[in-house]
Amino acid sequence: MYRFSKLLLPLFFLLSVASCSLLKEITSDDVTRMTSECFDEPSDMVFYSTLSLLQAERFTIIEANKESGIIRGMQQTERTDVEWNLKAFGTATERESTEAVFLILPLSKERTEIKLSLYRNELTVSRKDEHLQKHDSRSMLLTESTYNTWLKKLKAEIKRRKHLL
Repeated sequence: MYRFSKLLLPLFFLLSVASCSLLKEITSDDVTRMTSECFDEPSDMVFYSTLSLLQAERFTIIEANKESGIIRGMQQTERTDVEWNLKAFGTATERESTEAVFLILPLSKERTEIKLSLYRNELTVSRKDEHLQKHDSRSMLLTESTYNTWLKKLKAEIKRRKHLL
């Protein structure tokens, strides 16, 4: 028993320290840093490369306004396991989507800033007293690696398009 408690105390300490680092609050500076990037490219090149990237990632273009620099794309997933999850758990995700919103800002003739926001949208259904209740939720994704992946793909798409010229 004594040996077990000697092992349990360090394990508890490690879990406490790990949970504190996982719960670090993300500041607005962190969000700006992970969601923004500057490109040494004209805004037209960045704009059309962004449209091309969204299409390649199987997103539906919802809005593309060159004047404002806003591009919105949506990728929707319908769930086929709704009834089974409702019966088994009393709740299910009926539909989920990822929304990508790009803001393309020309800084000069050859320099462009891009701001990217990614959102997860879910429509969940729950059964209470034989009545179905639906709940919509929307949250911004705040995983740095996700934004890094998107911005790397955009750089590659810009490079690909430049080779076409």
